[in-house]
Amino acid sequence: MAQRRPQQRGYVLLSVGSAAIVLLGAVGLAVDLGRMYITRGEAQTFADSAALSAVLELDSTSQGITRAQSAVTNDPNRNTFGTTAFTGTTVEFATSSAGPWSANPANANGYAFVRVNATVSVPIYFLALAVSRTSTNVVAAAVAGQVPKTTFGQGLFPFSPYAHNLTPPDFGLELGKLYTLRWPSNPKQGNGNGANVCQGDNTQAMVNVAQAAGGSERGYIEDTSASLIRATIVDDYQSVFRTVGDLVTMTGGAKQSQLDSLDTRILQDSDTTATNYASYTGNGRRIIAAPINDGGTPVGSNNRIVGIGAFLLVPTGEYGNGGNQAWCAEYLGCWLQGSSHRCAVGGGTAAAGAYVARLVI
Repeated sequence: MAQRRPQQRGYVLLSVGSAAIVLLGAVGLAVDLGRMYITRGEAQTFADSAALSAVLELDSTSQGITRAQSAVTNDPNRNTFGTTAFTGTTVEFATSSAGPWSANPANANGYAFVRVNATVSVPIYFLALAVSRTSTNVVAAAVAGQVPKTTFGQGLFPFSPYAHNLTPPDFGLELGKLYTLRWPSNPKQGNGNGANVCQGDNTQAMVNVAQAAGGSERGYIEDTSASLIRATIVDDYQSVFRTVGDLVTMTGGAKQSQLDSLDTRILQDSDTTATNYASYTGNGRRIIAAPINDGGTPVGSNNRIVGIGAFLLVPTGEYGNGGNQAWCAEYLGCWLQGSSHRCAVGGGTAAAGAYVARLVI
């Protein structure tokens, strides 16, 4: 066998050396790009999660802005394979997804959108030879907002308060007043002398609407078996899908099952004693979404849902089991699904309707 000449051996060595350099460069490029890709995914996961958590805290108050900022800071998602907290983060707020954006709004009214930007400095090694720097920034951004919700497969409370007029967004209901979930069998308007209606419904006109419905109870709108009463009050179950514009039927139901279930629902809250929303600090289980109906056409029948409102259940022990006692709840304005606060839509005033936190960008 012929021996390889020295020139051939030198050529092979040069070829192998060149290939090794190219291979090492490719591996290095893959390492740098892979690190950037992983960091980008971690940053995006953080931005999405933080924006959604933050938007659930907004309720048109400065306290809501502070809670939203804290929600971003305390988001559990981490960088570097879950070991390092994100530090290059900005949080901004707006009244629409298009902005303008503000890190600290002077007036929190109507701020229902959050933008989170996460910037991470990623060290680079092999790419540094080409770009003349030792690190590069990876940026992720997310915008979440409180967006309208009009159709419900679960989550609506099985009681339907009456609208006082047909003018949106509040249909005549006033923020902070108590309205009727379940009417007494013999409602009586007035101040003392046997008056037994809730504060916001304490007019003869509203008593007339309730009496026109007939029957001994008005307000409950779900199926009447004890198990379903509990499921609809305690577990947010609905036996039917409901949409604004649908008809609801007052069905009565077992008063004791309703009462026991209401007590259970209230006791699920971390604040069972606050007498109003202004002093309430709970986990949201006492805040319920109820369909508001138009009183019927003609009055007392064919009750149609005109909007959704958020209501705060009264403290534990205040709902009685007498058939001639009203069950009341404080009107909060609009409802934000999954939040322990009312929503931020409406410029800080009541705004009937239901909203849900969604990523919009």
